[in-house]
Amino acid sequence: AVSDAERAFSYPELFRDVHALADALKSMGVVACARVAVLADDSYECIVASLALLSMSAAVIPLSTRAQLPECEQIIRDCEVNFLLADARLADREGMRVSAPESFRIELRLVALDKTLRPLRFSDDVAAFVRFSSGTTGVHKGVILSHSSILARTDACVGLRIARGDRALWTLDMAFHFVVTILLFLRRGAEISICPQPMESHLEEALRRTRPALLYATPYHYRLFCNSETLNPEDFSCVKQAVSTAMRMEPDLADAFRRRFRLPVSQAYGIIEVGLPCVNDGRDAAKAASVGRLQPAYRLRIDEPDAEGRGRVMISGPGFFDAYLNPYRTRAEACPDGWFDTGDVGRADADGFLFLLGRAKSVINFWGRKILPQEVEGALLELPGVREARVRPVPSAAFGELPIAEIVGAFDPTELRRHCYARLAPYKVP
Repeated sequence: AVSDAERAFSYPELFRDVHALADALKSMGVVACARVAVLADDSYECIVASLALLSMSAAVIPLSTRAQLPECEQIIRDCEVNFLLADARLADREGMRVSAPESFRIELRLVALDKTLRPLRFSDDVAAFVRFSSGTTGVHKGVILSHSSILARTDACVGLRIARGDRALWTLDMAFHFVVTILLFLRRGAEISICPQPMESHLEEALRRTRPALLYATPYHYRLFCNSETLNPEDFSCVKQAVSTAMRMEPDLADAFRRRFRLPVSQAYGIIEVGLPCVNDGRDAAKAASVGRLQPAYRLRIDEPDAEGRGRVMISGPGFFDAYLNPYRTRAEACPDGWFDTGDVGRADADGFLFLLGRAKSVINFWGRKILPQEVEGALLELPGVREARVRPVPSAAFGELPIAEIVGAFDPTELRRHCYARLAPYKVP
């Protein structure tokens, strides 16, 4: 089910550890409908912790270890979290040590935060995940997904062609991709092979060691492959499908990868509120700039198209989010006609391929991670001496877009950067 450089766990072993950890958490006071934030590095332990909470009908709020402490604390406050389950290296040392399975190498601690239980229920179901996202509306909010919604969206995802026994090389951040991919792979009976960190130093060795059937990565990873001096087509001979996700892959990069390794790259269009509605299998080089055709269960509509057919991209289909947490809005209120406004501008060609042309709003897309200009501007304006600040994107071949800041005031640039790194995730620092 899950492996890394030194360990491998079968599905029976995974289930054993999930049940053992769930029993331990129940004995410590975690109950159904509790909101539990999970803060741990991408690992077997992180997967077991999330599955244990799901098995208890608790709501999982994943926190990224790549985020700064103030950002995690803000999510905990906004989500009114009941418990924090964290790697002991990252948690409050006053938290309770969790009696973890013997297979664990990471010590987990449970920190009790808020005793008030606030169940998130939807007809006969409860919340499974609350994912904080700023991707489509330009404000931070919690995207709530129930168990039935997750089942529906993973059932609908047939374009990745992942099958029982296939091995997938994991290079992404579990906090952002657990629902759409980790749970999809496990439901298909595949193996998740976790690339050790720092990923840049271990990616080539992990590729050769795991010989995966599926590569699920970002354009940044594919650029690392293309820039390698030692990789060759043989290293990719076991790969049935190479998928690029999180941000747009430039056609020249897709072409360079295909030419060097004789393997096309698929593009996947993922949206936390929707799932994975589009996949481009990469077989048609002329469509390399497209995110592909819709998967069979989804429908596409282009609203307010111009003379060339470019307009707002609207999606409908199964497995949509159940509600937004802050401010609380149900799916029916956010999508009154059953269609979700992605916030993207795009067009569809005669063959049904969707091409994304930009964002309807000002969100900066750095390596698939969304940056709100107003959030960065707010951090800049906190520093004495900064009178005005404007943040905007500039194109980047490696990362999609980079944030740059134009600032008016009298300040020390070194102190300004130190100030930003203390308040923002590193990728948000302009």
